[in-house]
Amino acid sequence: SNFAFSVPAQASIVCELDSINKYQNGSLEKCILGQNMNVQISSYKFGISNFPCQAKNYIFFDEKGQFQSCELSQTINIRRGNSVEICPAEYMIHVSIPEDGNLSIICQKLR
Repeated sequence: SNFAFSVPAQASIVCELDSINKYQNGSLEKCILGQNMNVQISSYKFGISNFPCQAKNYIFFDEKGQFQSCELSQTINIRRGNSVEICPAEYMIHVSIPEDGNLSIICQKLR
């Protein structure tokens, strides 16, 4: 049984029911994805960034409902100025958008 709802990342999330953790304010902290999901984040400096998240793994959000982290279902390219960093599938992606709008993306090996 799955549970779906919307987040500012413009997607409805399908969570495995017994995996849902919420903050005290009621917004989602984390859950295990019931299916692969593409999270889109728009920041005014970078336009839209897509993050393909892997089913059967946790997806994380901050208290404001902004997407924070997931395990990638496919490899993505991260633009860093004039260079491109490759973040492979099954790596963890950590995203934050500070007040200045600079999208911060960290790619981290899990195991």
